[in-house]
Amino acid sequence: MSAADRLAQNQALQQQLVASPAWKQANRIAVTISSAIEVDTRPIIEAAWRAHKLVFVPQTRPQRQLAFKPYTATTQLERTKFGILEPVTGLTVDKATLDLILVPGLGYSRADGARIGFGGGYYDRYLADYTGVKLTLAFREMAFDQAGWPIEPTDILLDQLLVAEDGGNDGH
Repeated sequence: MSAADRLAQNQALQQQLVASPAWKQANRIAVTISSAIEVDTRPIIEAAWRAHKLVFVPQTRPQRQLAFKPYTATTQLERTKFGILEPVTGLTVDKATLDLILVPGLGYSRADGARIGFGGGYYDRYLADYTGVKLTLAFREMAFDQAGWPIEPTDILLDQLLVAEDGGNDGH
């Protein structure tokens, strides 16, 4: 993907997200601080702050568990062994208070909302009893008509998938 195409897809996805009912209705949003291969979340985080939404980012814990902590412009971050920036301070938030979780991954199925993550199962464990909206943003290269990977019983399906190319929400 060229730098220009990546920028255009990032912008299209950010526009789709902020126009979505899930975003508009959410006051408390959980999102990762993106790596270079993912959709850029920095503009999304900044849009949330401008809209007076509270932002929470994940911290990895032992036994492949996640905890989400508040994220502000002054939050102290540390790069983990996975190369991801995580908060080192702040209180863990109860997942029931999160309205929307933007779920990261490497590939997504348009047919059923299946995703292939980064292999640790962290999000599947966290989302197993989560009742809010599970949404992801996908570059067109990451969205497939059908899952080309095995879907395990422990895999948690997404509620919504926004893809840069199609400008819409397919309901998964």
